[in-house]
Amino acid sequence: MAKKNWIMGKNCVQEVLQHDPDRIVQIYTAKPGPFEGRVVSNKELFRMVESESHQGVVAEVKPRSFGNLKSLLDRDEDGVILMLDSIFDPQNLGACIRSAECFGVLAVVWSKNRGADLSPTVSKASAGASELVELIKVSNLVEAAKQCKEAGFEAVAASVDTGAIPIKEHRPSKKTLIVMGSEGKGVQPLLLKQMDQTLYIPMKGKIDSLNVAQATAVFLSAVS
Repeated sequence: MAKKNWIMGKNCVQEVLQHDPDRIVQIYTAKPGPFEGRVVSNKELFRMVESESHQGVVAEVKPRSFGNLKSLLDRDEDGVILMLDSIFDPQNLGACIRSAECFGVLAVVWSKNRGADLSPTVSKASAGASELVELIKVSNLVEAAKQCKEAGFEAVAASVDTGAIPIKEHRPSKKTLIVMGSEGKGVQPLLLKQMDQTLYIPMKGKIDSLNVAQATAVFLSAVS
């Protein structure tokens, strides 16, 4: 039997209903309400998505298609590509995708092996953006970054290495690849070597760092 694809949460299901309703196969709710769907128990909703965070609403959706990096680059569009390196926390992945959709990125790129995969938790954290924005999974982030640069994208990464400059001092290009790394290790060294510039967010508070999802929103705001 084919594995079913689930999304969960009120905002997530609402966004897909509004922007891509043909993706919806069936909605399930814990009680009659704003969503027309089959009423089932909370226990059954938990069984579907293996999470207590469903807010009483779960939907089965048609499998979403993933983009192709070469096809994206062949379109020769100006804009931002967001690349995520080793983001294994589904909440952070979802929040990064949400910011990406809000700021109108061309696509979100991440590794097939170095990061979380799509899940109901990701879809909820993204408020449905994971079902709407173009997503591209690649085998090798370093090679993907090289392809982006060959297509005219300036590659920049969040980093605090010695060559990094404050993000507000950077003048963004019409085509920009933004690379964000994990909170623990940052961007992997081989990928960092491909960057045209590394940038950091100046801090003034006692806590000297943002989580990757917050930092991604700041970076996207600065270059969009």
